[in-house]
Amino acid sequence: MQIAIGIIFGIVSMLSWGASDFFVTKSARGTNLFKAFFWSQIIALCIMLPIFLIFFKLPQFSISIILLILASGILTVIANLSFYRGLQVGKVSVIMPVESCWAIVTVLLSLTLLSEVLTGMQATGIILILAGAVLVSFKWRNLLKIKNPAKGIKYAIIAAIAYGIDFVIIDLLAKQIGWFLPIFFIGAITAAYMLIFSGTTKKDISFPKNVTWFIILVGILDTVAYLAYSSGVTSEFGSIVAPIGAASPVVAIILAKIFFKENIEMNQITGIVAVILGLILVSL
Repeated sequence: MQIAIGIIFGIVSMLSWGASDFFVTKSARGTNLFKAFFWSQIIALCIMLPIFLIFFKLPQFSISIILLILASGILTVIANLSFYRGLQVGKVSVIMPVESCWAIVTVLLSLTLLSEVLTGMQATGIILILAGAVLVSFKWRNLLKIKNPAKGIKYAIIAAIAYGIDFVIIDLLAKQIGWFLPIFFIGAITAAYMLIFSGTTKKDISFPKNVTWFIILVGILDTVAYLAYSSGVTSEFGSIVAPIGAASPVVAIILAKIFFKENIEMNQITGIVAVILGLILVSL
């Protein structure tokens, strides 16, 4: 069985985002998530800037391309800040499954706005991956203990919608200006927005030295994930690549099992199996 290159890039993004989520959780124990996000963006820019200077030239973008990049930067900030706010006021067992539904938004928009057409087997595989991503992102036992499950859920919904739209924009940009430039310029705009936001809200953005290596790892992994996703959608439907990338919680919980000895519950095992079966179906 020969796997399409777009699907391979989707799997790379899944692995990278999953590892990134794992390290974000670890680094968040020593600093706040706003700092972690901001500095991971700065590190990503430090990685991509030399690549841009060596291999690319400053292009002349059309107004529509510039507007899409600006919109994507705003959506990235909204998605991340909403997600982090949801984790602050709500419960992980509720926020994570809702946020994991971002790929559903991307799939629906890709099918309707970008006129993508899936085979029956691909559609089945995507449904399995999406369902699996939701199942692995929470523990049923913890969910049953929550007294007010709706608390913070509005932030998770905002994050899911913002992420979902954002990845459709990345798809559009990647198909027009290539796999690298969208991620580089969106990253630069996102960092600029974060600086403006921190300035207006007086948020402390000093570098968290106590978790230096974790922040660096998150920056590297996020860069690899986004570039892999952008590469994937240049040769494959976004409605296929997005669900694969969204299955990243599978990687995070496996790492948590290995390093933190966390228990994996039956619903999570079911989710892992569903994701694996889904990946097989979309690869056929």
